[in-house]
Amino acid sequence: MTLLPKARPAEGRWKKIAGGFAFLQLKKEMQMEPALKPLDMTLDYCEHFGLERPPFNDAVNPEFFYRTETHEAAFVKMMMCARRHNALGLVWGRSGTGKTLLTQMLLAGLPEEEFIPIVILANPGMSKMGLLGSILDELEIARPSGRANTQALLDYIHSYLMQTYSMGQRVVLIVDETHFLSADQLHMIRALTNLETPQEKLCTIILLAEETFLRRLRHKRYSSLRSRIALSAYLTSLSPLETEQYIKFRALVAGSAEELFDYECYEQIHVATGGICREISKLADNALMEAYLRAESRVTKEVVEYCRQCSILGI
Repeated sequence: MTLLPKARPAEGRWKKIAGGFAFLQLKKEMQMEPALKPLDMTLDYCEHFGLERPPFNDAVNPEFFYRTETHEAAFVKMMMCARRHNALGLVWGRSGTGKTLLTQMLLAGLPEEEFIPIVILANPGMSKMGLLGSILDELEIARPSGRANTQALLDYIHSYLMQTYSMGQRVVLIVDETHFLSADQLHMIRALTNLETPQEKLCTIILLAEETFLRRLRHKRYSSLRSRIALSAYLTSLSPLETEQYIKFRALVAGSAEELFDYECYEQIHVATGGICREISKLADNALMEAYLRAESRVTKEVVEYCRQCSILGI
């Protein structure tokens, strides 16, 4: 009979079915096995390194203000400038050396019962009227109705300064990014320093600027403004030791209980950033993120070098 051998495909069919059951069983077992836990990108690297918050955020937070000798000197000088009722104080330094953070420290350090500190952020498009208007806005003084000129705005400010002076308070005007101010705006700053009583100036103005502003200030057209500067301070970049202490300090404030960086990393970061605070923070932050992605417990010099090479600025 030639039909009997045809039964063999049925055996193959059962094998396929059995194989199907085996596959399903294997799939079921695989589903029951715990999957590898993926990196939770929403947690950033803080949980991985035992931190309460990121230590190198670019946000201005006075808690993370690391006081080097030059930063401490600048802070003390500007506080003295306000307390001695001087007309002008000046802090200058390269971009990223901590001028804006110093501003926040001054705001927190000036006693509110004695001073009314305000901050004006200068910008390249600001006019004379815009500068005086910003001061009125920060002092919460209603601007004059109708079309007002600069003298009208100065009169409003003068009236407010006299009122606060009679109540035992002084306005401290902090102008950040002063290097953006034009010659006309600097003339307005000088005009504000002329507001005084027979005994003393009615307000103190603290200018924070980049190094380029100092070159402008040396020009003879600014001799009158320059002569009014009672105290000045220069914010330098950090030394190798200060760079190490800066990184450790910020990590400590963020909740770190252990060393996050291998010792060799500190010199490496200092050389790569030139000791500029903002650049140190950026490279250190990138290095922590890269170490986290590699599931490493500390930042190594290999990680720092990789982040340096990947920097879009080519530091």
